[in-house]
Amino acid sequence: MTERVTHLTYEALKSMKEQRNDTIKYCVQILEIEQKNDMNTKNGTLYSCICSDGFAKMNMLILNLSPSILINISKMKPIIRILELKIKQTYYIVTNYEVLYLDKIQVGQPLPYDDYRKMNFTNPNGNNEIQLPKAPHLFQINEHKKQSIQLQQQQKYENDNFDQMQTKSGIKLSINQKQQQFKPIENQLYQSPSDQNILKISELYPGMRGFKIKGRVIQKSDITPFKNNKGHLFTIEIIDSEKQTISGVFFNTICEKFYDQIEIGKVYYFENGQVKTNRYSTKNKNQSDYQLHFESFSKISLTQDDKDIDVFSFQIKTIEDIDKLQIDDKCDVLGVIIDIKPMIQIMTKSNENKSKKNITLYDQTQRGIDISLWGSQAEKWQFQKDEIVAFRGLKVTDYQTVRSLTVTNSTIYEKDLSRLEKINGFQEFYEFYCQNKDFLESKPKESKKKFALSYIEQIKKDFEGIRDNKLVKFYEIKAFITNIFTKQLYYEACENCKRKIIYIQQKKQYNCQNCNINYDKPCYKYMFNAKIADTTGNLIAIVPNDQGQQILQISCEEFQKRSQIEKDDYIKRANFQQQRFLIVAKIETYNDENRPKFYITSIIQDDVNSDNEELYNQIKQMLDQNN
Repeated sequence: MTERVTHLTYEALKSMKEQRNDTIKYCVQILEIEQKNDMNTKNGTLYSCICSDGFAKMNMLILNLSPSILINISKMKPIIRILELKIKQTYYIVTNYEVLYLDKIQVGQPLPYDDYRKMNFTNPNGNNEIQLPKAPHLFQINEHKKQSIQLQQQQKYENDNFDQMQTKSGIKLSINQKQQQFKPIENQLYQSPSDQNILKISELYPGMRGFKIKGRVIQKSDITPFKNNKGHLFTIEIIDSEKQTISGVFFNTICEKFYDQIEIGKVYYFENGQVKTNRYSTKNKNQSDYQLHFESFSKISLTQDDKDIDVFSFQIKTIEDIDKLQIDDKCDVLGVIIDIKPMIQIMTKSNENKSKKNITLYDQTQRGIDISLWGSQAEKWQFQKDEIVAFRGLKVTDYQTVRSLTVTNSTIYEKDLSRLEKINGFQEFYEFYCQNKDFLESKPKESKKKFALSYIEQIKKDFEGIRDNKLVKFYEIKAFITNIFTKQLYYEACENCKRKIIYIQQKKQYNCQNCNINYDKPCYKYMFNAKIADTTGNLIAIVPNDQGQQILQISCEEFQKRSQIEKDDYIKRANFQQQRFLIVAKIETYNDENRPKFYITSIIQDDVNSDNEELYNQIKQMLDQNN
């Protein structure tokens, strides 16, 4: 069902004229049709119309107006949503639209656009609220929106005309006097006792500038520089008494003003700014589709704690549930830490050294999962073994079918037991923890996804004619190695990043271009092609180092030292041995050609009980179908 439109798009004409923005689906009102200026084109008739956003009006061309609009324009002023807009020099051409209302009176008292611009884009008599039959529960919301717009117009009008008023009266105030007179408008943190005119997050809408909400800060990011190093920002997340959340963004000087004064967990009034569409919404049903951009006239005031506003809003997923999520999905988890790895330094693809620390979290599904902490989070966040922690905003990752989680800039955590008790799902986990805390060390730590047994014929069929280079699939198969290609069995690798290194003749050393480290001797890693076959067919798969060592039953360092006869013997013994492989199949591009590649990512130990149970279920299913 289409959402009911209650307002014309705020500053729609300004966005078209000043920003030349033709991507927004503006809601405007047609006030007049100039009959004498019709133009016939190959696509139909262009009608010259006076259109309004409630504050300003200007001439626009609309293609193929409907008869119902043409007939009733003298009595009523229709409201349309622009679906396609073309801006060419001074012409604004609507090529596609939908009619929202036919029977509305004029909205606001719009000024001609040139007059509106001369008044610094203010209109004291302007309004963009559409007069609708109001249900009792909607009346208060619409009043709030109207008040917020009037507040914004009043503030802007007073600021912009302050100097003009002083000039007319013949009085010139000093800069300090001006600052004192308009001190409430400055960007500062101040104490405000008033709960008057508070809006809910759900009542905000794009384009809104004059607003006041009350909420708790549940998340605060570090100050992050732009990629071009020409600015910086930080973000917060706010939750209100309805458990709705919205993100707030602070840029450059505003960032510097507020960063040290805003604290996670405290309740504030947030006044004025700009409401914008949130392009990075996380699909959380309680998260607003908009975000707040705080500006020079914004006000943020600390207030007393409010028990009606949650401390943290978690939507806990069990580790078992994570198998059902997609890669890069966000999730919240709760569990006990059973392992903490030492912090290490990692060289990223952008040649940046980053700290990394892994911890393992375990929950009531009797499974563990690794969580990777990066950068300042790895350095500053301190955890202890056997500590109960809840994380919010972790990202799902997957490496060789093993699911793991990684922190993002928006990730937060909570380990205060009094606060954890308020999280849905905590009681179930805590009962499990109390009963099993002495035995957690013996529990499995991997969150590994299992796959049904497949066949080579099915793998080839799935990838036949596929050109989508994002397609990745995993298969578990039983097959024989029929041939190991010996043209290249291993490569010279970096000890740190395991990538290929090159020999520099002048220095008589090996150099890793990724880590920028020189070595006197390389280390050796397997990487070879092998043909594998089952009863349905064969394919060539790439075998990496760990799996190559399992197949040949010798480390690569030792293998490369052996004579050619001994090497041939190891390869001969590896052929025609049945193995259970985990294959990852993906589309890769080589010489502008997309083609499937197959990698052996794991060699799985046979589980006789599991195999027999799977076989039993298949036989039972076949018998049930026959009966």
